[in-house]
Amino acid sequence: MIDKVRGIFLKAAGLAAILAVPVLARAETLEAAVQRGLLRHPDVRMAQAEVSQATIEVEMARNAWLPTVSASTGPAAAGLGYDLTVTQALYDWGQSGSVVDQRRALLAQQEANLEVVRDDVALQIVEAHFDVVDARTQLSLLADHVERLNELMRMTQARVEDRYADQSEAGRVNLAVATAQGVQARLEGDLADAMDRYALLVGTPATELRLPSEAPAFLETVKEEGALDTAIASSPLYRKALLSVQVADAAIREANAARLPRLNLEGGVQRREIGGRLVNDSSIGLRFRLSTQQGVSALQRPRLEAERREQARWAAEGEARDLQRTVGGLARSDAALAARIGALSDQSAQADEVRTFYGEQFLAGRREIQDLVIMETEQFEAERQRVELVIERLRLQYRAAAQLGRLTPMMVGDQMQAPGVQP
Repeated sequence: MIDKVRGIFLKAAGLAAILAVPVLARAETLEAAVQRGLLRHPDVRMAQAEVSQATIEVEMARNAWLPTVSASTGPAAAGLGYDLTVTQALYDWGQSGSVVDQRRALLAQQEANLEVVRDDVALQIVEAHFDVVDARTQLSLLADHVERLNELMRMTQARVEDRYADQSEAGRVNLAVATAQGVQARLEGDLADAMDRYALLVGTPATELRLPSEAPAFLETVKEEGALDTAIASSPLYRKALLSVQVADAAIREANAARLPRLNLEGGVQRREIGGRLVNDSSIGLRFRLSTQQGVSALQRPRLEAERREQARWAAEGEARDLQRTVGGLARSDAALAARIGALSDQSAQADEVRTFYGEQFLAGRREIQDLVIMETEQFEAERQRVELVIERLRLQYRAAAQLGRLTPMMVGDQMQAPGVQP
């Protein structure tokens, strides 16, 4: 069926008579369109910048293990004074490590978000691509339908001129043609909208588009026992939600460590005014430093972070259920569409046979023009709906892949990697 739709679409573009490899080589493949669109979409660029920002924050968090330097200077009555202090943390109960772990989890979360954004953008391009193909294919079917109605109109006018029929027959055919023209206007509007969206997303006009040479069967892979649960566990949407739990765990450890004094090695030199004279002084030694405490907030903060962890855990569980429900629904819709396509194929074939039979009976005077118009319209509607459902079934595959974070890798491979470096 996909090959037949592809043939109808090529005919709509004026390519049916020259169906050759050079023509297809010039056509814009769906994979190439997705790759070009991902490189230029602002949402992808913004997500990449967020990953780079999170990478720098990890590097900055690691600086907590390096010495801290503070210096000051200013005039005094006896001259210029100064104060220089160097502090090296020796033990902080894991506070610095917890901050680094938190920043690492946030970086992984941004990388997962980048995968989600890329799949969302890729799906937008796929949908626009299929919208263009769908509208052009249906316009081609409609043109054939109108041509057959015009043949009926010419036959009806000849019958009226020969006084075998009155103007009511022509009125029935004119009504069918007017209805088809209304459908044509709607499809042309849909095509214009789809072409505008495609040009905005990809950056090139939607001149020569075609269906994928090989239809993906992604939904078949998740129907196996345990395959869907495995796919959900590795999906970026679920990982993004689950990483919030890791962020909260690190925050709990950091809050607990912040309540305790850290052990520092401190050394300093200073020149200060004592008794009207500037005196040089230096010192070095071990110091216990306690962070500034406000009321009992230091005791309440671990409880706060624990509640955030609980909220994040349930949010991840909810995300997994949403993915299972969404992908499961797509799989059920795929099975239903397959059955409907088969039924419409039979309906279209039977309508074509009945239409031919009615034409023979009409010439024998046993049918009216209204019977021919009805069968022509039914055959067109069955073929139009079948084409629409075939393309809709293709969409389901890409939507399921996007939900599970497989769309971009499936279409462009490993060419779109996150710019951040995993610490």
